[in-house]
Amino acid sequence: MNNADAIAIDKRRWRRLSLFHKSLLIVMLAGLLIFGKGLYMQGKALLAQQLLTFAWARHLQDGELHKAWPWADSAPFAQLSIAGQDPLIILSGATGSNLAFAPAWMVSTAPFNQGGNSVLVGHNDTHFNQLKNIKPDDDLILTTYHNSALFFQVIESKIVHEKDLSVLQASPQELLTLITCYPFDSNIVNSDLRFVVIAKRIKDARSSIGLAWLENAKKRSLTKSSL
Repeated sequence: MNNADAIAIDKRRWRRLSLFHKSLLIVMLAGLLIFGKGLYMQGKALLAQQLLTFAWARHLQDGELHKAWPWADSAPFAQLSIAGQDPLIILSGATGSNLAFAPAWMVSTAPFNQGGNSVLVGHNDTHFNQLKNIKPDDDLILTTYHNSALFFQVIESKIVHEKDLSVLQASPQELLTLITCYPFDSNIVNSDLRFVVIAKRIKDARSSIGLAWLENAKKRSLTKSSL
């Protein structure tokens, strides 16, 4: 049987399929493509965080700026732990290319450790998926590029419309605001809702616990970079 005969047989088989079966097949193929794309995005985000963590570890060793890969648009800018979960590297500038690899600081908001409202954004299907389990009074630990450990406590979480820019406004308090799309674990594309977590800076006895965690995180990062 030559290729032309095989193609002709395939065409006859396709014509015999009912409209229902054709539709079902198309839906299944589309589902596989979407599922595969989702796995690819999650895999890329996970790998990027590993490479960024290695670059951050080199920064902890020598204090210099290190890109995770030669063509990267940005170098690690900070590190964030959300309620004791695995720390995330933060990049500077909430551009599409940065957000594909890590959460990012919105440069139009307050710089870290200088008072005001510092805003971080991230995708809800990768790095900021951690936010779906956030609770009031949970602790956030932010390590800045200058190696300062800043401690925050969650005071509020809410769902807002994307056009609600009040969460970006300056504040007399020192706040850390985290923003991601909503709902979580959904197939909705380009949702116009945002999940917002607001945390205030704290300076109390719990900082000693946080510092112990921070030192352990640094040791893990340095160990990884030497492998």
